[in-house]
Amino acid sequence: MGSTEPEENRDPKRLSLATYNIHSCLGTDGKFRPDRIVRVLQSLDVDVLGLQEVGWALRGRVGFDQFAFLERETGLTVLPGLVRHHADAHFGNAILTRHPVEAAEGFDLGLPYHSPRGGVEARLLVGGRLARVINVHLGLNPVERRLQIQRLLYRLAEEPDLPTLLCGDMNHWRRTSYSMGRLRVLLPEGVVGRTYPSGLPTLMFDRILGSTHLSLESHRVVLTDGTRVASDHLPLEAHFSFRASP
Repeated sequence: MGSTEPEENRDPKRLSLATYNIHSCLGTDGKFRPDRIVRVLQSLDVDVLGLQEVGWALRGRVGFDQFAFLERETGLTVLPGLVRHHADAHFGNAILTRHPVEAAEGFDLGLPYHSPRGGVEARLLVGGRLARVINVHLGLNPVERRLQIQRLLYRLAEEPDLPTLLCGDMNHWRRTSYSMGRLRVLLPEGVVGRTYPSGLPTLMFDRILGSTHLSLESHRVVLTDGTRVASDHLPLEAHFSFRASP
């Protein structure tokens, strides 16, 4: 992540985040190269990352702990949310952060007869202010996504006064829909971008959505020679500022 500036010296009024499906560190050239993913992460100018498809699930190197590798190589705290955890697969989502962590938990979004899906939620102290970051990977089927978004709405409604960012691979290629519209009622600040496939990005699978406590300042899809090959998705980066309390 671009800056190595300590947390206490960074702007306490801002929260920067990127979402990135790293495809188990398997590049579009078919090569398993975790080092390329690390280089992409280090190039991003953010303090928090939401990663999807971390770990091994029929891809990559069996027994190689991608979560531990990313924590070691980036120097960031890695908060895992596993959807597969057994001898043959150690796989899921993760939040990486330089901010102090107050609490974190993984949660299930899976449905019967569908691929396992889930998310991870973290409570972070950003300049002494508590903020919530939720990172998810939703399903491929529209009905599946509708039910998963309903679960997310319940989770968001539990603490509506908490500044919140929701990010992830939503597997949703249209800019909006009824279900996404319901999410945008609670999280009206946000951004989508053409992030998939990385070689010729045309689909808006990846999103970052924010609550009214936050104001979107800037965003970008990170399209470089490196990101075109490191994964089948491109990173989506966004910078928010905290709104003044009324």
